[in-house]
Amino acid sequence: MRRESVARLPERPTKDMTRRGSLIYYLTAWICGCFFMSLAIWTKDLWGAVTGPSSRSREAFGVIFFYFYGLVFGALAVLIGAFLLRRIMTLLKCKTPLHWAVAAAILAPIVIGGLGAWGVHLATTQRMEPRLLSFLLLGPTMVVQRGWWLAIPVGAATGFLLCRVQRAFAPQLPGAPGATDTSGVSS
Repeated sequence: MRRESVARLPERPTKDMTRRGSLIYYLTAWICGCFFMSLAIWTKDLWGAVTGPSSRSREAFGVIFFYFYGLVFGALAVLIGAFLLRRIMTLLKCKTPLHWAVAAAILAPIVIGGLGAWGVHLATTQRMEPRLLSFLLLGPTMVVQRGWWLAIPVGAATGFLLCRVQRAFAPQLPGAPGATDTSGVSS
């Protein structure tokens, strides 16, 4: 039975199985981007807080708890930003992490500012219970209220990592440095 089921699989995996790393790209954007933003907001709030008796374990639990909410409420903004960044960098044919970091540092405050302003507008004009759109815009709204400028270093760090992921899964031209021969013919 085992041989029959495995026999139908191709000997070599297809090149487009990961669709140029799209899944890894967007997961990296979501996980790392939300972590960087949660850490930035947490650090800003921690520096602005009056120091008192608190334990290190409580602070560590607090940042992990805050990160969980960052993953939930920041997903929309991060995924929109990652999508736009990938398209812009592909059109401009930029391939260095520095270019991606600079572009993301410019793009992130624009995306966060636009979505956050929309979220603030919905919160002030909405008379009924919170709706799905208000829920999705809660993350950017919180960032705008805490300081839109936090999106600049977060965008740069996330853009740097996304460039590295994009380069790792980019199709290699034959004969290019780092390209591997997948034909199976040894010379």
